[in-house]
Amino acid sequence: MDNRKSGDELLIVDNGDPEWKTLAYLTEWADIARALDVATGYFEIGSLLALDGQWQKLDKIRILMGDEVTLRTRRALLESLKARATLKLDESLEQEKEKNDFLAGVPAIVEALCKGQIECRVYAKQKFHAKAYIMHARSRVVGSAALVGSSNFTLPGLTQNIELNVQLRREVDQLQAWYEQHWEESEDVGEDVLKIIQRHIVEYSPFEVYARALRELMRNHIPDVSEWEKTQSKIYPLLAAYQREGYASLMQIADKFEGAFLCDGVGLGKTFVGMMVIERLLHDRKKVVLLAPKAAVEPVWKSTLERYLPEAFGVWGNLKIYAHTDLGVARLQQEWEDIAAHADAVVIDEAHHFRNPGALGGEGKRESRYRKLFRICEGKQLYLLTATPINNSLRDFQHMIELFSRNQGNYFAPQLGIHSLPTYFSEMEKKLDREVRGLTPAMQMEMPLEVNEVEAESVLRDEKIFRSLVVQRSRTYARESQQKEAAARGETGDKLKIFPDREAPKVAEYSIKKTYGKLLQMVEAAFNKDKPLFALAIYYPLAYAKDEEKARLMAADRRVENQQQQVVGLIRTNFLKRFESSTCAFGVSCSRLLLKLLTWVEAYVQEEGEVRWLEKWKARNADVMAYVQEVVPTAFENEEDDADADLEDDAADLLSREAYRISEILLDCFSDLDQIAEFLKELRKFKPQHDDKLRKLFELLKKDLKDRKVLIFTQFSDTAKYLQQQLEEAGFAAVDEVDSSDKRDRGEVIRRFAPYYNGSSSPELQADGLAETQILISTDVLSEGLNLQDATRLINYDLHWNPVRLMQRIGRVDRRMNPDIEARIVADNPRLFAERGDNNVVAYWNFLPPEELNELLTLYKRVTHKTLRISKTFGIEGKKLLRPEDDFDALRDFTHALEGDKSPMEDLALAWQGLETADPALPAHLDALPGRLFSGKAHPQPGSRAVFFCYVLPVKDHNGDWTYEGGPVMWLLFDLSREKILDAPDAIAEFIRCTPDTPRRVTGEKETLSEVRLRIEKYLKNTIIKSLNIPMGQLNKPLLKCWMELA
Repeated sequence: MDNRKSGDELLIVDNGDPEWKTLAYLTEWADIARALDVATGYFEIGSLLALDGQWQKLDKIRILMGDEVTLRTRRALLESLKARATLKLDESLEQEKEKNDFLAGVPAIVEALCKGQIECRVYAKQKFHAKAYIMHARSRVVGSAALVGSSNFTLPGLTQNIELNVQLRREVDQLQAWYEQHWEESEDVGEDVLKIIQRHIVEYSPFEVYARALRELMRNHIPDVSEWEKTQSKIYPLLAAYQREGYASLMQIADKFEGAFLCDGVGLGKTFVGMMVIERLLHDRKKVVLLAPKAAVEPVWKSTLERYLPEAFGVWGNLKIYAHTDLGVARLQQEWEDIAAHADAVVIDEAHHFRNPGALGGEGKRESRYRKLFRICEGKQLYLLTATPINNSLRDFQHMIELFSRNQGNYFAPQLGIHSLPTYFSEMEKKLDREVRGLTPAMQMEMPLEVNEVEAESVLRDEKIFRSLVVQRSRTYARESQQKEAAARGETGDKLKIFPDREAPKVAEYSIKKTYGKLLQMVEAAFNKDKPLFALAIYYPLAYAKDEEKARLMAADRRVENQQQQVVGLIRTNFLKRFESSTCAFGVSCSRLLLKLLTWVEAYVQEEGEVRWLEKWKARNADVMAYVQEVVPTAFENEEDDADADLEDDAADLLSREAYRISEILLDCFSDLDQIAEFLKELRKFKPQHDDKLRKLFELLKKDLKDRKVLIFTQFSDTAKYLQQQLEEAGFAAVDEVDSSDKRDRGEVIRRFAPYYNGSSSPELQADGLAETQILISTDVLSEGLNLQDATRLINYDLHWNPVRLMQRIGRVDRRMNPDIEARIVADNPRLFAERGDNNVVAYWNFLPPEELNELLTLYKRVTHKTLRISKTFGIEGKKLLRPEDDFDALRDFTHALEGDKSPMEDLALAWQGLETADPALPAHLDALPGRLFSGKAHPQPGSRAVFFCYVLPVKDHNGDWTYEGGPVMWLLFDLSREKILDAPDAIAEFIRCTPDTPRRVTGEKETLSEVRLRIEKYLKNTIIKSLNIPMGQLNKPLLKCWMELA
């Protein structure tokens, strides 16, 4: 009902009529009124903007505000009301900018506030919830009127909400008296209102927009921490800036996804970041489990945690530490059940050891450590520490993610728009093969090829799953960040050098031919057979299955043939690696395989001819069998050091003659036994003095490495034991050897070799009656997570077949230095002054047979289908190696892999660190600025025009609600001439980067800028926002933080 047109005496305004709302009522009155007095719960800028052009006709507008709050004291009430009133006004300005980019009409309001045309007060004496509009006409004939009811002085109150307001005329004098009384009792907030409005219309500088955008981008990269970290934590003050950033990011990621990865490069101090995570979790009363490699439990984690966080242990401690291998210890099973039931968080050091799901268990097979860990981790927050998230396949990373995503393919759909994790990784694998490795689909189907970390990084680095879950900083970034931090404190000299210099790798040349003699030709001939080296029939029974059985097995699992082929290929590869490593390692492998084949043959010979064949073979090779019995009992039987050796245990289960061609398998087994026997007969002639590789090692240790502390790595324990024995027999002193079979306290072994970086010293060792080790020979049990940088010289005794393994080894000595420890080393050992601290240089040697290298690599390609090129100059992998300069390209690429170029995000993080260092007050200033901050500057390319935007996208929180808090930040640059959108932050930074002195420059083409903004937001909604499937009623639009015109 249109009350305005009715004959009723009572005029009702309820916003129900499209043409007759409270706004229309005030608009009409403004034409004839001289003053307006408003009583309202709160005030929004939209009300005045809706009256733009009309309110200016009034001589005076008074706005009296309150709120529905009750506090104990008048002062508290006053301050609260002022804060709430201005906050509401601020929020209304932000909302207004969503449709009115440049706040047209607001400058006039500011001017009116300055002149006193508009006055604002807050009533604080009691709770104030009145709503009234009193109009005084210019003409006494018209008189005054009041509209009293429920409408607040807001745009919804004037136009949208169903309200109940009635016009009064006779009672105006009484209402006016009431208003005057309360106006006098109120507090002036005009200045507060003015400040709030002015901050939205100030002409901000382009630097403020650039810095705000950088600040927003860094919120996820470098999140803020609480006062507890800054004032109470024991670990936090010990961390470098880049470590503090890593910790904060880890906590933020884990809070969002229930899992997070720390993948900083080797030697960057992941242990201390992990300890900071543990300290925070314990502070939050969480029960924490730490899993670490056996070699690192005592010397790295327990000793350091006991030193800094002793309260974590003991009766009331909430931290339990286990070795990875403890997952398989039967007596600990009840503990694991308790952990599964009660632990809150799991921290996993060297988490890449859990990259393969392995066996489910049951049917005679032991459950893999991964499967057991998977069960334990349900409902827990995971923190995974590893420098190498990719070892052999992109799926390594997927499997580690699934420890907390719980095999839910759509786990990341709400936050990242990934609706099937396996499919997502499958597409990444195709991209890697196509774009990085240049493989055709046919080549991909031949045989799965290993992926190295360097290849994987080129694909993963820009993928949203990696960016969202992984904290990874390069050594280059860590160095520059640390130097900025130290320089800001005024430190110089060795305080600025946190990593040693690293010399280019040196090659230690030797000859396989001189060592093996005739055996080299025999091995080459064996590899050139149709079935290279050995047939290994018992590991590939499907090749001998009859048609019906093969069809049954393939129907049950189409992957079975490919898996068996891989086992055979890996065993052959392992033999080649052991052949290159040492005669001892090769001989032991041959002996083991002979015994396994013989055991299998003895179980399957049934027919009289087969039995006679076996007896004749044994009689003919009695001397070989005697040699094997001598070799194997003394050989290292625990093959944990060799990641591939356990595949040799995967021989076929019991096979029936009805389903398999057993006679053919036996034929191939005897062929393999004959081949092994030939090898062993030749090996029996070998003497250590024939070993040219050993001769070269002696030469190095006596000359280049004389009086040096040296770490020697080999992949195989048989080689390690052989080297220790030969070095001691040759008169070298203070030699030690360690492998996974060693039952000694690993911490003591490490302390004797690297006392200073493991909480001890040379004098302390002497006082404890312990001899200090000078030469330590180790398998890869010491290649991860240990501080061995007392030594600065390293030898890779085997040809490196995996660049990731080589980088891990180098990282034991090429690690972050501690200036205090360096000073202690020099003080106790003055002769080392020239090579420690500022002068610290790491050098390492790669053993390589230059004459036979091509033959070895050819054999490697034959069994792996993978081309491996190793530089004869540096002993590292390269791409072409056809010209001398290719060697240096290989060195550059390897150095890049080890050091890491700064990522685009790291460059921007350093830029932010520089701004924050130059002006410590900058973050607080930026946080106080309004949203949708706008400015402009000159485009770096004259004649070009673009618009930059910084948005925050919504993200789902733990309660299932969508919020901007912690949401991903996007930078976008719209090129007006080409109508292209750029979304790479590093590229955009080149356009928007500026200084506090950069002049502001805007064209004034506001309509064009608004149109561009709308196009960008439509693009975001139709792409990213749409993929998130945000329910109705939730935040479903991007939040503009700042933007900049470039012209």
